[in-house]
Amino acid sequence: MRIHVTEEARHLSFARHYLRTQLPTLNRRQRLQLGIGAPLVLSVMAQMMLQPSSELVRRYQIPRAVLEEAYTKNPAHKAGVLESLTKVRRLCGELGLLGPGYRRLWRALGLWAPGPEAA
Repeated sequence: MRIHVTEEARHLSFARHYLRTQLPTLNRRQRLQLGIGAPLVLSVMAQMMLQPSSELVRRYQIPRAVLEEAYTKNPAHKAGVLESLTKVRRLCGELGLLGPGYRRLWRALGLWAPGPEAA
């Protein structure tokens, strides 16, 4: 687990450094694409990593009610997802990618949790 956490920290460190150096070189359209693309990708990736795949659901015949109770209608699960995205959301804020329009998209995708980056 320690190795995994260390590797994830390295990935985020690399992304932070790369984006801080490259973002100023992007034109307006590219920045817009990044601002919209980041929450879209994170939304899909969070589901892939934090919920069972449809193949797994079919194989083990997990009832929809169980999935809803465990994931889609579970405040604790939602809080965990939001917590797991805190550092990425904060980085997007530092990069200027959390303006009002972008925040609406994060909220619509269920990825927005008020916090220090909300300011």
